[in-house]
Amino acid sequence: MSTEITEQNAENQTWRDLPLDLLISAMSHLEIKDNVRASSVCKSWYEAAVSVRVTEQPPWLIHFPKSRNSYEFYNPSNSEKHPMELPESLSGFKVRYSKDGWLLMSKNISSDFVLFNPFTMDLVVLPYLELWYGYQLVGFSCPPTSSDCVVFTIKDYDPGHVTIRTWSPGEATWTSKQVYESQFLDVKHNYLVFSNGLFYCLNLRNDLAVFDPSLRTWKVLDVTPPTRPDHIDDESWCAGKFMVGYKGEIFVVCTFGNEQPLVFKLDLARGVWEKMENLGGLTMFVSVNSCESRTYVDEGMLRNSVYFPKLCDDETRCVRYSFDERRYDPVEHSVNWGKQSSSEDIWIKAPEYGYEMV
Repeated sequence: MSTEITEQNAENQTWRDLPLDLLISAMSHLEIKDNVRASSVCKSWYEAAVSVRVTEQPPWLIHFPKSRNSYEFYNPSNSEKHPMELPESLSGFKVRYSKDGWLLMSKNISSDFVLFNPFTMDLVVLPYLELWYGYQLVGFSCPPTSSDCVVFTIKDYDPGHVTIRTWSPGEATWTSKQVYESQFLDVKHNYLVFSNGLFYCLNLRNDLAVFDPSLRTWKVLDVTPPTRPDHIDDESWCAGKFMVGYKGEIFVVCTFGNEQPLVFKLDLARGVWEKMENLGGLTMFVSVNSCESRTYVDEGMLRNSVYFPKLCDDETRCVRYSFDERRYDPVEHSVNWGKQSSSEDIWIKAPEYGYEMV
Protein backbone atom coordinates (compact mmCIF):
# COMPACT_ATOMS: atom_id res chain seq x y z
CA MET A 1 0.00 0.00 0.00
CA SER A 2 2.80 2.41 0.91
CA THR A 3 4.53 1.62 -2.38
CA GLU A 4 1.39 2.62 -4.31
CA ILE A 5 1.14 5.91 -2.39
CA THR A 6 4.82 6.69 -3.04
CA GLU A 7 4.42 6.04 -6.76
CA GLN A 8 1.28 8.20 -6.87
CA ASN A 9 3.04 11.07 -5.09
CA ALA A 10 5.95 10.84 -7.53
CA GLU A 11 3.56 11.07 -10.47
CA ASN A 12 1.91 14.17 -8.97
CA GLN A 13 5.21 16.01 -8.46
CA THR A 14 5.98 18.92 -10.75
CA TRP A 15 8.98 21.10 -11.48
CA ARG A 16 7.69 23.40 -8.74
CA ASP A 17 8.34 20.69 -6.18
CA LEU A 18 12.04 20.31 -6.94
CA PRO A 19 14.35 20.79 -3.94
CA LEU A 20 15.72 24.31 -3.67
CA ASP A 21 19.32 23.22 -4.22
CA LEU A 22 18.38 21.56 -7.53
CA LEU A 23 16.42 24.63 -8.61
CA ILE A 24 19.38 26.87 -7.81
CA SER A 25 21.68 24.60 -9.80
CA ALA A 26 19.34 24.77 -12.80
CA MET A 27 18.89 28.56 -12.53
CA SER A 28 22.65 29.13 -12.46
CA HIS A 29 22.86 27.95 -16.09
CA LEU A 30 20.21 30.36 -17.43
CA GLU A 31 20.81 33.62 -19.25
CA ILE A 32 19.41 36.66 -17.47
CA LYS A 33 16.33 36.93 -19.71
CA ASP A 34 15.39 33.29 -18.97
CA ASN A 35 16.22 33.78 -15.29
CA VAL A 36 13.75 36.67 -15.09
CA ARG A 37 11.04 34.64 -16.83
CA ALA A 38 11.61 31.66 -14.55
CA SER A 39 11.34 33.86 -11.45
CA SER A 40 7.69 34.57 -12.28
CA VAL A 41 6.60 30.89 -12.13
CA CYS A 42 6.15 30.60 -8.37
CA LYS A 43 7.63 31.60 -5.03
CA SER A 44 10.24 28.84 -4.88
CA TRP A 45 11.40 29.53 -8.45
CA TYR A 46 11.62 33.24 -7.64
CA GLU A 47 13.83 32.56 -4.61
CA ALA A 48 16.10 30.27 -6.63
CA ALA A 49 16.35 32.66 -9.60
CA VAL A 50 17.13 35.73 -7.52
CA SER A 51 19.73 33.87 -5.43
CA VAL A 52 21.97 33.24 -8.46
CA ARG A 53 21.69 36.66 -10.06
CA VAL A 54 25.06 38.35 -9.84
CA THR A 55 24.72 42.11 -9.81
CA GLU A 56 27.37 43.64 -12.05
CA GLN A 57 28.70 47.11 -11.57
CA PRO A 58 28.30 49.22 -14.71
CA PRO A 59 31.41 50.68 -16.32
CA TRP A 60 32.24 54.32 -15.76
CA LEU A 61 32.49 56.93 -18.47
CA ILE A 62 35.75 58.83 -18.79
CA HIS A 63 34.54 62.27 -19.81
CA PHE A 64 36.87 65.02 -21.06
CA PRO A 65 34.99 68.25 -20.34
CA LYS A 66 37.85 70.73 -19.97
CA SER A 67 41.35 70.05 -21.20
CA ARG A 68 43.49 67.14 -22.28
CA ASN A 69 45.13 66.99 -18.86
CA SER A 70 41.93 66.79 -16.84
CA TYR A 71 38.97 64.45 -17.06
CA GLU A 72 36.08 63.08 -15.03
CA PHE A 73 34.92 59.63 -14.10
CA TYR A 74 31.14 59.49 -14.44
CA ASN A 75 29.18 56.71 -12.73
CA PRO A 76 25.95 56.19 -14.73
CA SER A 77 24.19 54.34 -11.88
CA ASN A 78 24.19 57.31 -9.50
CA SER A 79 25.42 60.23 -11.67
CA GLU A 80 28.41 60.80 -9.39
CA LYS A 81 31.46 62.50 -10.88
CA HIS A 82 35.10 62.22 -9.85
CA PRO A 83 37.41 64.89 -11.35
CA MET A 84 40.95 63.69 -12.04
CA GLU A 85 44.24 65.02 -13.37
CA LEU A 86 46.50 63.07 -15.68
CA PRO A 87 50.14 62.68 -14.62
CA GLU A 88 52.39 65.30 -16.17
CA SER A 89 54.17 62.57 -18.14
CA LEU A 90 50.90 61.90 -20.00
CA SER A 91 50.30 65.48 -21.02
CA GLY A 92 48.94 65.50 -24.57
CA PHE A 93 48.16 61.77 -24.59
CA LYS A 94 44.78 60.50 -25.80
CA VAL A 95 42.90 57.32 -24.97
CA ARG A 96 42.94 54.81 -27.82
CA TYR A 97 41.42 51.73 -26.18
CA SER A 98 40.04 50.59 -22.82
CA LYS A 99 39.79 47.14 -21.23
CA ASP A 100 39.68 45.68 -17.71
CA GLY A 101 40.25 49.04 -16.02
CA TRP A 102 43.33 49.95 -18.10
CA LEU A 103 43.78 52.52 -20.87
CA LEU A 104 45.97 52.27 -23.95
CA MET A 105 47.15 55.82 -24.67
CA SER A 106 49.38 57.63 -27.13
CA LYS A 107 50.07 61.07 -28.49
CA ASN A 108 48.53 61.97 -31.83
CA ILE A 109 50.37 60.13 -34.67
CA SER A 110 53.06 59.38 -32.10
CA SER A 111 55.11 56.25 -31.54
CA ASP A 112 54.88 56.67 -27.76
CA PHE A 113 52.39 54.15 -26.36
CA VAL A 114 51.61 53.54 -22.68
CA LEU A 115 49.23 51.40 -20.66
CA PHE A 116 47.77 53.40 -17.78
CA ASN A 117 45.52 52.44 -14.87
CA PRO A 118 43.74 55.66 -13.78
CA PHE A 119 42.57 54.07 -10.53
CA THR A 120 45.95 52.88 -9.25
CA MET A 121 48.07 55.31 -11.33
CA ASP A 122 50.19 52.36 -12.53
CA LEU A 123 51.97 53.12 -15.80
CA VAL A 124 53.61 50.76 -18.30
CA VAL A 125 55.69 52.40 -21.02
CA LEU A 126 55.74 50.33 -24.22
CA PRO A 127 58.79 50.06 -26.51
CA TYR A 128 59.25 52.61 -29.28
CA LEU A 129 57.03 51.81 -32.27
CA GLU A 130 57.70 53.16 -35.73
CA LEU A 131 54.25 53.73 -37.23
CA TRP A 132 54.83 56.03 -40.20
CA TYR A 133 51.93 58.48 -39.97
CA GLY A 134 50.14 56.78 -37.09
CA TYR A 135 48.22 53.61 -36.35
CA GLN A 136 44.82 52.67 -37.75
CA LEU A 137 43.62 50.22 -35.11
CA VAL A 138 44.97 49.30 -31.66
CA GLY A 139 43.87 47.33 -28.63
CA PHE A 140 44.96 44.85 -26.00
CA SER A 141 43.72 41.51 -24.66
CA CYS A 142 43.96 41.88 -20.86
CA PRO A 143 45.79 43.94 -18.20
CA PRO A 144 49.61 44.13 -18.46
CA THR A 145 49.78 42.62 -14.98
CA SER A 146 49.07 39.30 -16.74
CA SER A 147 51.68 37.45 -18.78
CA ASP A 148 48.88 36.72 -21.27
CA CYS A 149 48.58 40.40 -22.18
CA VAL A 150 48.97 41.15 -25.89
CA VAL A 151 48.96 44.70 -27.25
CA PHE A 152 47.85 44.70 -30.88
CA THR A 153 48.35 47.27 -33.65
CA ILE A 154 47.42 46.95 -37.30
CA LYS A 155 48.28 49.24 -40.18
CA ASP A 156 47.70 49.27 -43.95
CA TYR A 157 50.63 51.11 -45.51
CA ASP A 158 49.59 50.64 -49.10
CA PRO A 159 47.12 48.45 -51.04
CA GLY A 160 47.71 44.77 -50.40
CA HIS A 161 50.12 45.31 -47.51
CA VAL A 162 48.88 44.74 -43.96
CA THR A 163 51.33 45.00 -41.06
CA ILE A 164 50.45 43.69 -37.59
CA ARG A 165 52.64 44.37 -34.56
CA THR A 166 52.23 42.92 -31.08
CA TRP A 167 53.85 43.39 -27.68
CA SER A 168 53.63 41.40 -24.45
CA PRO A 169 55.04 42.09 -20.95
CA GLY A 170 58.74 41.34 -20.72
CA GLU A 171 59.44 41.98 -24.41
CA ALA A 172 61.91 44.72 -25.31
CA THR A 173 60.63 45.24 -28.85
CA TRP A 174 57.48 44.86 -30.91
CA THR A 175 56.97 41.68 -32.94
CA SER A 176 55.93 42.23 -36.56
CA LYS A 177 53.73 40.17 -38.85
CA GLN A 178 53.22 41.17 -42.47
CA VAL A 179 50.27 39.88 -44.44
CA TYR A 180 50.05 40.40 -48.19
CA GLU A 181 46.35 40.39 -48.95
CA SER A 182 43.79 42.89 -50.15
CA GLN A 183 43.75 46.11 -48.16
CA PHE A 184 41.44 45.69 -45.17
CA LEU A 185 41.39 48.80 -42.99
CA ASP A 186 39.88 52.15 -43.78
CA VAL A 187 41.14 55.63 -43.01
CA LYS A 188 38.54 55.73 -40.22
CA HIS A 189 35.64 53.68 -38.84
CA ASN A 190 37.57 50.54 -37.90
CA TYR A 191 36.50 48.60 -34.82
CA LEU A 192 38.19 46.06 -32.55
CA VAL A 193 37.05 43.50 -29.97
CA PHE A 194 39.11 40.83 -28.18
CA SER A 195 37.08 37.65 -27.63
CA ASN A 196 37.75 33.90 -27.42
CA GLY A 197 41.49 34.56 -27.60
CA LEU A 198 41.17 36.41 -30.92
CA PHE A 199 41.21 40.04 -32.04
CA TYR A 200 38.11 40.67 -34.19
CA CYS A 201 38.47 43.59 -36.62
CA LEU A 202 35.57 45.24 -38.45
CA ASN A 203 36.05 47.83 -41.19
CA LEU A 204 33.91 50.51 -42.82
CA ARG A 205 32.48 48.01 -45.33
CA ASN A 206 31.47 45.61 -42.53
CA ASP A 207 34.13 43.09 -43.52
CA LEU A 208 35.27 41.00 -40.55
CA ALA A 209 38.76 39.59 -39.94
CA VAL A 210 40.50 37.90 -37.00
CA PHE A 211 44.05 37.82 -35.70
CA ASP A 212 45.15 34.90 -33.53
CA PRO A 213 48.01 36.16 -31.32
CA SER A 214 49.02 32.65 -30.25
CA LEU A 215 49.38 31.36 -33.83
CA ARG A 216 50.13 34.79 -35.34
CA THR A 217 47.61 34.22 -38.13
CA TRP A 218 45.40 36.78 -39.87
CA LYS A 219 42.24 35.79 -41.73
CA VAL A 220 39.43 37.69 -43.42
CA LEU A 221 36.28 35.73 -42.59
CA ASP A 222 33.62 34.71 -45.07
CA VAL A 223 30.77 36.48 -43.28
CA THR A 224 27.90 38.20 -45.08
CA PRO A 225 27.71 41.85 -43.89
CA PRO A 226 24.55 42.98 -42.03
CA THR A 227 21.69 43.92 -44.33
CA ARG A 228 21.27 47.65 -44.78
CA PRO A 229 17.70 49.00 -44.50
CA ASP A 230 16.51 50.55 -47.76
CA HIS A 231 15.81 53.97 -46.22
CA ILE A 232 19.30 54.33 -44.68
CA ASP A 233 21.91 56.04 -46.85
CA ASP A 234 25.36 54.52 -47.32
CA GLU A 235 27.18 57.14 -45.25
CA SER A 236 24.98 56.66 -42.18
CA TRP A 237 25.07 52.88 -42.55
CA CYS A 238 28.86 52.79 -42.67
CA ALA A 239 29.55 55.32 -39.94
CA GLY A 240 27.14 54.77 -37.05
CA LYS A 241 28.51 51.47 -35.70
CA PHE A 242 29.79 50.02 -32.44
CA MET A 243 31.21 46.50 -32.00
CA VAL A 244 30.58 44.81 -28.65
CA GLY A 245 31.83 41.55 -27.17
CA TYR A 246 30.15 39.55 -24.42
CA LYS A 247 31.15 36.09 -23.14
CA GLY A 248 32.34 34.91 -26.54
CA GLU A 249 29.54 36.55 -28.50
CA ILE A 250 30.17 39.43 -30.93
CA PHE A 251 27.55 42.10 -31.60
CA VAL A 252 27.32 45.12 -33.89
CA VAL A 253 25.10 48.05 -32.92
CA CYS A 254 24.10 50.29 -35.85
CA THR A 255 22.60 53.72 -35.17
CA PHE A 256 20.83 56.22 -37.40
CA GLY A 257 19.97 59.57 -35.85
CA ASN A 258 16.86 59.26 -33.68
CA GLU A 259 15.76 55.92 -35.13
CA GLN A 260 15.84 52.68 -33.18
CA PRO A 261 19.34 51.14 -33.25
CA LEU A 262 19.75 47.86 -35.10
CA VAL A 263 21.64 45.06 -33.33
CA PHE A 264 23.24 42.07 -35.05
CA LYS A 265 24.87 39.03 -33.44
CA LEU A 266 27.64 37.16 -35.23
CA ASP A 267 26.79 33.58 -36.20
CA LEU A 268 30.12 32.17 -37.33
CA ALA A 269 28.73 28.71 -38.06
CA ARG A 270 26.35 30.15 -40.67
CA GLY A 271 28.62 33.02 -41.71
CA VAL A 272 25.97 35.69 -41.11
CA TRP A 273 25.09 38.56 -38.80
CA GLU A 274 21.77 37.62 -37.21
CA LYS A 275 19.42 40.54 -36.57
CA MET A 276 18.14 40.78 -32.99
CA GLU A 277 14.87 42.37 -31.94
CA ASN A 278 16.31 43.30 -28.54
CA LEU A 279 19.34 42.67 -26.34
CA GLY A 280 17.81 39.80 -24.40
CA GLY A 281 18.41 41.49 -21.05
CA LEU A 282 21.92 42.72 -21.80
CA THR A 283 22.96 46.30 -21.11
CA MET A 284 25.52 47.70 -23.55
CA PHE A 285 27.79 50.69 -23.02
CA VAL A 286 29.17 51.78 -26.38
CA SER A 287 31.88 54.18 -27.52
CA VAL A 288 34.04 54.41 -30.61
CA ASN A 289 37.25 53.17 -28.97
CA SER A 290 35.84 50.53 -26.63
CA CYS A 291 32.54 49.00 -25.53
CA GLU A 292 31.35 47.18 -22.40
CA SER A 293 28.36 44.92 -21.72
CA ARG A 294 26.64 43.59 -18.60
CA THR A 295 23.88 41.08 -17.87
CA TYR A 296 22.48 42.31 -14.56
CA VAL A 297 23.43 45.87 -13.69
CA ASP A 298 22.90 47.90 -10.55
CA GLU A 299 19.53 49.18 -9.45
CA GLY A 300 18.75 52.33 -11.37
CA MET A 301 20.23 51.07 -14.63
CA LEU A 302 18.06 49.76 -17.44
CA ARG A 303 18.56 46.28 -18.85
CA ASN A 304 17.92 45.67 -22.55
CA SER A 305 19.35 49.12 -23.25
CA VAL A 306 22.27 50.84 -24.95
CA TYR A 307 24.12 53.64 -23.12
CA PHE A 308 26.05 56.09 -25.27
CA PRO A 309 29.22 58.09 -24.36
CA LYS A 310 27.35 61.36 -24.18
CA LEU A 311 26.03 63.23 -21.14
CA CYS A 312 22.70 65.00 -21.44
CA ASP A 313 22.61 68.79 -21.26
CA ASP A 314 21.85 68.68 -17.53
CA GLU A 315 24.80 66.26 -17.13
CA THR A 316 22.85 64.12 -14.67
CA ARG A 317 22.46 61.10 -16.97
CA CYS A 318 23.77 59.54 -20.15
CA VAL A 319 21.90 59.35 -23.41
CA ARG A 320 20.47 55.85 -23.72
CA TYR A 321 18.12 53.79 -25.85
CA SER A 322 15.70 51.34 -24.22
CA PHE A 323 14.50 48.42 -26.34
CA ASP A 324 11.70 47.81 -23.83
CA GLU A 325 10.39 51.37 -24.11
CA ARG A 326 11.41 51.67 -27.79
CA ARG A 327 12.76 55.17 -27.36
CA TYR A 328 15.79 57.29 -26.55
CA ASP A 329 16.11 59.10 -23.25
CA PRO A 330 16.01 61.99 -23.69
CA VAL A 331 13.67 61.53 -26.65
CA GLU A 332 15.30 64.39 -28.55
CA HIS A 333 18.95 63.59 -27.90
CA SER A 334 20.03 65.84 -30.81
CA VAL A 335 22.96 63.63 -31.72
CA ASN A 336 23.59 61.68 -34.88
CA TRP A 337 25.66 58.82 -33.51
CA GLY A 338 27.07 58.15 -36.94
CA LYS A 339 28.95 61.43 -36.69
CA GLN A 340 30.53 60.75 -33.30
CA SER A 341 33.74 59.07 -34.48
CA SER A 342 35.84 61.88 -33.01
CA SER A 343 34.40 61.56 -29.50
CA GLU A 344 37.09 61.04 -26.87
CA ASP A 345 34.71 59.87 -24.13
CA ILE A 346 35.18 56.19 -23.44
CA TRP A 347 33.83 53.51 -21.07
CA ILE A 348 36.15 51.84 -18.59
CA LYS A 349 35.63 48.91 -16.23
CA ALA A 350 34.99 50.41 -12.82
CA PRO A 351 36.95 49.44 -9.68
CA GLU A 352 35.47 47.01 -7.19
CA TYR A 353 32.91 48.18 -4.64
CA GLY A 354 34.40 50.05 -1.75
CA TYR A 355 37.21 51.55 -3.81
CA GLU A 356 38.15 55.08 -2.77
CA MET A 357 39.35 57.49 -5.45
CA VAL A 358 42.98 58.48 -5.04
